[in-house]
Amino acid sequence: MKKEKNIIFVALLFILVLGFFLRFYKLGQQPFVTDEFLDINATYGYFKTGQWLAWDFNLDQVSENLYTQREERSWLYRIQVAQLFHFFPLTEATARSVSVIWGIISIIILYFTATYFTKNKIIGLISAFLFAVSIAGITFDRMLRMYAMFFPVFLLFSWFLFRFFEEEYVGNVAIMKLVWNKFGINLVWFLPTTFFGLLSFHLHPLTLNIGVVFGAYLVIQSCLAFYQKRTILNKYTVILFLTLIGLIIVYIKNPQVYSFYSKKDLIAFDHARWRYLQAIVSDYMNIILAYGLIVSGFYNLRKNTKIKKELIWLICCFFAIVFSAVFLWNEVFGLRFIFFAMSFGIILLSSGIYFFADKIGKYFLAYQKKVFIGVLALALLIVPNYAYFFSKESPYRKDETKTDYRSAFQYFLENKNEGDALLTRNFRSFYYKNAKAKIINKEWNKKISLDELNKIMIENPSGWIVTGDPKGDMEKDALKYIEENSSDKKEISGVQIYHWN
Repeated sequence: MKKEKNIIFVALLFILVLGFFLRFYKLGQQPFVTDEFLDINATYGYFKTGQWLAWDFNLDQVSENLYTQREERSWLYRIQVAQLFHFFPLTEATARSVSVIWGIISIIILYFTATYFTKNKIIGLISAFLFAVSIAGITFDRMLRMYAMFFPVFLLFSWFLFRFFEEEYVGNVAIMKLVWNKFGINLVWFLPTTFFGLLSFHLHPLTLNIGVVFGAYLVIQSCLAFYQKRTILNKYTVILFLTLIGLIIVYIKNPQVYSFYSKKDLIAFDHARWRYLQAIVSDYMNIILAYGLIVSGFYNLRKNTKIKKELIWLICCFFAIVFSAVFLWNEVFGLRFIFFAMSFGIILLSSGIYFFADKIGKYFLAYQKKVFIGVLALALLIVPNYAYFFSKESPYRKDETKTDYRSAFQYFLENKNEGDALLTRNFRSFYYKNAKAKIINKEWNKKISLDELNKIMIENPSGWIVTGDPKGDMEKDALKYIEENSSDKKEISGVQIYHWN
């Protein structure tokens, strides 16, 4: 028993070291992209002022127009990043380090949750390993975004909610015994469930998908209870009935609720986003293999009578969220939106790998353990998409085809003259720190017309345009004009630079 614990400890330690290396190695290699700029502006503004104010690195002062409505989003994540600047230099690697730490926490939490739901420590280790080498995990754990924190927090919320609702109370506190016996609810887990639920929602509204998960779980358990005991008098049907009544009352009293959400593009029954079916298993070599192992994991886990409820909860967490992503969400497609649900797929897929290796091992009784280890190792070499680490998309390689504002603005800084204007989206000022340049801020969703461009060039005899999307940022005639009248035109790593004088 002690030997087994030591082996598990060493294996988990190896997985953590591997996961840390894959997340921390060359952490500053890739420049900031998209919303990372907004996060660095907000976190550094907080570091400098103690308030959630965006920082303008160009002028080295608080900015008055850098997306003020987004500065306080997920501040519990951002405040962790801000604290690092007290001890470490202002770099991409420093800013992303908090995500790396949460990535390591995710590996640990995934081991314990997988072990709990499957009652199998080896499946817990497989789950931890698959996340350690996960493409999605590495991607988001190397970004300055709150998704790295949202992943483990939502997983903990789901875990504690299940334990609150289903885990038998075995203590000696009278009131808790009474509540368990009368209502089947374990109050030990009430505070952890509430805390992580609120924290998860603070990080992202996608937490509301737990309602779909819980609803699916209630329906399945109600059906099973009726099938097995021929009764509807149980906590599942009662809660389900009360929930439906509550929804009906809300709709009767406030019928515009659905239309409100529809206008906010949160619900759309007529728009299926089938790509999420592939996205949630995008870490693996083949989508058919991935879903085959998930189904196999479910099929074999259901034979364990000790984890019937745990298995149903796990299935609901995975498939109910996938269902929501495909049929209910109306956001622009993005891997980041489904990332938080990948943990449940990892646990099911890990179970499939374990039972496959176990079944093969049983055909060779004399060498069962060795065959099991060999097949397991082979599966862990075949199933994950390791080709990613050697591709041009790898975060450890310099890819000239990727949009690189760091290199583009470096060229601007090296070649600009005193008094030059800069037409760009100024929330990327991190890459032209202390330039003191005159910024003409490009509005987010408005193309520059020829008249506007002419006015800018007349008022500023010398200046630059830096854009990653010339056709999206300028109208056709304005783009043609700057193409023909630039004294210097250059493309650097997907960013177009124009200079006029």
